[in-house]
Amino acid sequence: MIAIDLRLQRDVLALVLREHPILLTLPALAGRVLADSRTLTGGVALARALRDLDNEGLVFSDGLLIQPSRPALYVKRLLGEG
Repeated sequence: MIAIDLRLQRDVLALVLREHPILLTLPALAGRVLADSRTLTGGVALARALRDLDNEGLVFSDGLLIQPSRPALYVKRLLGEG
């Protein structure tokens, strides 16, 4: 995993946690975390970040809506951010 992938994962997770309980759509998320949300490379990177966060149990995504998992929300509370 390269540093840029990890940075995008951190950005995505931070935004999803900050916006909770509001559910973010994939286009809204892309518009807020990507410099140009209409590029193929940005879309692929975002899809990869969501896949990895989902695989690790930190977010749930149905392909359109994104929300944090209960463990991610618990860690947020432990860190005093929620």
